[in-house]
Amino acid sequence: MHAAALPVNGLTAVQALEKLDLGRGQRLLITNGGGATGVLAIQLAAAQGIEVTATASAAAAERLRGLGAMEAVDYHDPNWPARVRGGFDAVLVIAAGTADAALPLVRDGGRLCSLTSDAPAEERGITSWDLYVEPNTAQLVRLAEQVAAGTLKLAPEPLPLSEGPAAFARVVTGRAGGKKIVLTPA
Repeated sequence: MHAAALPVNGLTAVQALEKLDLGRGQRLLITNGGGATGVLAIQLAAAQGIEVTATASAAAAERLRGLGAMEAVDYHDPNWPARVRGGFDAVLVIAAGTADAALPLVRDGGRLCSLTSDAPAEERGITSWDLYVEPNTAQLVRLAEQVAAGTLKLAPEPLPLSEGPAAFARVVTGRAGGKKIVLTPA
């Protein structure tokens, strides 16, 4: 089940962080930090000494701090961008429609990587791009090793195949609670 929950979200998080090229002590904002890709990106970034702030529901805040986020901001608050200290070295946009709100929070010369195909035009020397995940066996092996060692935590939610339509509805409406839903035979 863990093997089914890892590839797409794990590779996406790894490839985005590699492209953002951050180092220890730099600051990263992740929108939708409570989602399946976000929770992996938080853990991977925090393990590198990157200071992570994430947007998520208020209910997910404690869980995200436990995974390594320094701060979790409730995205339900329409003024969430004003609730964080700007000057981020980079932003990882995972929540659709947040790229434009996040861009002003990036320091001049910083970077913005969008997983939602809505990277804004570059300004103030900020590099901005859309990322599309690519298969990479070596990265997947490293991720699997981290999961096996317990240094990367997954929270897949197994559901019987008969609940497929309801599970699909939860995913497309954003109600999967940051878990990767894995359908299993009944």
